[in-house]
Amino acid sequence: MNMFSKYTLVLMGLSFFGSMEIQAQQEQMYTHYDFNSLALNPAYAGTKRTLVATGLSRVQWANYPGAPRYQNFGIHSPLVGDFAVGLNVQSGTIGKFEVASPVSETHIGANMAYHKQLDKDLRLAVGLRLGAYNYKFQLSKLRLDNPNDVAFQNNDYSITAPMAGFGIYLYSSKAFAALSAPRMVFVAEDVRQNQNVAYAAEMHYYLSGGLVYDVNERMKLKPTTQIKIVNGVPVQADLNLHAIFDDVFSIGAFYRTQGDIGLMSMVQLNDQFNFVYSYDSKLSPLNEYVRGSHEFGLQFMIPYTSSHRVTVPRYF
Repeated sequence: MNMFSKYTLVLMGLSFFGSMEIQAQQEQMYTHYDFNSLALNPAYAGTKRTLVATGLSRVQWANYPGAPRYQNFGIHSPLVGDFAVGLNVQSGTIGKFEVASPVSETHIGANMAYHKQLDKDLRLAVGLRLGAYNYKFQLSKLRLDNPNDVAFQNNDYSITAPMAGFGIYLYSSKAFAALSAPRMVFVAEDVRQNQNVAYAAEMHYYLSGGLVYDVNERMKLKPTTQIKIVNGVPVQADLNLHAIFDDVFSIGAFYRTQGDIGLMSMVQLNDQFNFVYSYDSKLSPLNEYVRGSHEFGLQFMIPYTSSHRVTVPRYF
């Protein structure tokens, strides 16, 4: 095992010991974070050295009315030389009224990344994201028994603000380590004073890593981890382990220190398309109706045919 892979293992161990007390969900949460890396790190753009488009949808606490629902679409590609570009669109809703969700958010970000080759099979990418963030709160959509209830009057607002993010992504063909802050929202001071937008304005940091270990000619193991850090909220970590068979199918399990466990799978449909699915559930459900969460994803990738500079990672 090379030194980079050893450092990645240390990172994964720290994710467990540094996040034992977890309470609230912070940001949009995806089990397949290594499948959805552009959403969390603009430096990921161009890492596969070909055009890649990914769509991912998450239905959280599927049987609970008004539970969070998230969607993400990202596309990225090399541009020229060591530069790459990408576009990421995320949306999420919480709650369900008769005609709308009371709380919703949308992020749109353009990404630029620069990749520097450090060794034969090691590259470092740095990335920048610029875009816009919209947050809506619409209690007026609720049908009330008492339409004159003052608690639900004049409480609607919609905020649009500029957004920026940055990331660092160190990777080889079978390992990676990354740090990012994908969403820094610049909310005007007068808006902060008049509306409760602390959630939108807080910076979120992500520390992640993973590696692939060859068990034999047909099977590989891929452990990964992701640590989420935000001011005022306990640290949260995901610990995932995938078993990959013949490089076309994988099945795995994960534990989230928030108290979630689950199963995940991936299948390569053909040279262009990959499909992922995961199911997770809390160890202590909120109630008997909160059975679990589902996540679906589809990825399109133009097959990579040339690699004269570096072996392209196929597993992240």
